[in-house]
Amino acid sequence: MTTDPQDAAPLPEGWHLIPPETLGTPGIAFAAAHETPDAGFTANVTVGVQRSADPGLVVALGAEAVRAIEATEQEVVVVRREQQGESAVAQEVHFTTTVDGGAVPMTQVQEFAAVPVGDGGPDRVWTVSATATRAQAEALADGLATLLDQLRAEIAGS
Repeated sequence: MTTDPQDAAPLPEGWHLIPPETLGTPGIAFAAAHETPDAGFTANVTVGVQRSADPGLVVALGAEAVRAIEATEQEVVVVRREQQGESAVAQEVHFTTTVDGGAVPMTQVQEFAAVPVGDGGPDRVWTVSATATRAQAEALADGLATLLDQLRAEIAGS
């Protein structure tokens, strides 16, 4: 997975890469943002990766992600959750956040997947998160689906 614009797959229209090191969050391998904010919020996609031999880590990460949102946001509802054994979890979370003093309904799609590596070492555990206002999510749906499909293909091939 690359964040070098010369090596990266083309992003859907309106999306641009963000150098992960500028985010100040360890473990981020990829970040992109949409060029048009909505209600003061910039839609974004991040991908994190870690190595782990813990077979339950993916499920734990999914639960922890929801708890983290519950700790800081309001009206948190998991509207969709799918799990494939202990190797993959996908969920969509709706919540309300505050931007510039106003309440903004949000949606976040989260995917967690353990991918075995060929060296016999611990699995790579990928975390993909896409966040947008609910008002903008529908307008961005096609481009976001394309971007997530590209990321999933790259993760599967890692």
